[in-house]
Amino acid sequence: MNDKPLVSIVVPSYNHEKYIEKCITSIYKQDYKYFELIVIDDGSVDKSVKILEKLKKKYGFYLECNKNQGLAKSLNRGFRDLAKGKYLTFCASDDYWLPEKLSAQVKFMEINLQYAMVYGKAKFVDSDDNLLPIETELGNKNLKGGFIFKNILLQEFHPPVNYLFRSKVLNRLDYYRENIWAEDFDMNLKISEQYPIGFINDYLSCYRTAEKNVNKNLNFKTIYSHLDSINQFRHSKYYKKALKNWHYKCFKWYSPFVTGKKLALIGMLHNLDKMYKKEFIIYLLVLIRKWE
Repeated sequence: MNDKPLVSIVVPSYNHEKYIEKCITSIYKQDYKYFELIVIDDGSVDKSVKILEKLKKKYGFYLECNKNQGLAKSLNRGFRDLAKGKYLTFCASDDYWLPEKLSAQVKFMEINLQYAMVYGKAKFVDSDDNLLPIETELGNKNLKGGFIFKNILLQEFHPPVNYLFRSKVLNRLDYYRENIWAEDFDMNLKISEQYPIGFINDYLSCYRTAEKNVNKNLNFKTIYSHLDSINQFRHSKYYKKALKNWHYKCFKWYSPFVTGKKLALIGMLHNLDKMYKKEFIIYLLVLIRKWE
């Protein structure tokens, strides 16, 4: 009998025909083999489904193809309705894992029973898998584990999306809110408010930031989703500072864009105490400039 804990992996697939095979292959190249793979295609209109059907014949994973319903619903379908594992994890269909991702995380969680989830560092890559050194350095800056609710709420850093969860914790928290856009930020807040979070100081995955960041600054869904999640914690003593930090992020993100200048201006007005800092002055000059 296998005494290793089962890991349930969900891949929410959507229009990533160029990357989905690398994603799936990286999962089957894991040095930890006791897992089940559940792929939920969310209404892809490219060749993703055809590629997945071919990969299913090779590997034998569970494949479900649905109408487009959003990432949170796909994750809930996989985790809540289909997964059988002690641990839950997911991989975006344009990302991929390094071979020791699962083994390192399972080992950590089996030893550290008080932790609800664990994450590690991620390499940031472009559409051709070239390493992006600056993005990688910034994306892994100041990462840590423990009781990090304050750090996440204040958006001091965002844990790279290679999480491994205890299934009983997600069940206790009733899984993802399905009306939320930035579901990872929202779930991290829910977990970290109640539990410590583990951190492995090693690279476990590759994050295709170049694809995700296309016009990200003009996508108001993300920033307002962050606000919605922050507002769930009005009871926190850190709430006012978190709201102020959210406004400052709006100031920095949207200053260069005509369609975002109103939001940037409001963000600036909420942070006038920073007006003598070099960064504030730079973004103020950008805000004033007519930059389309």
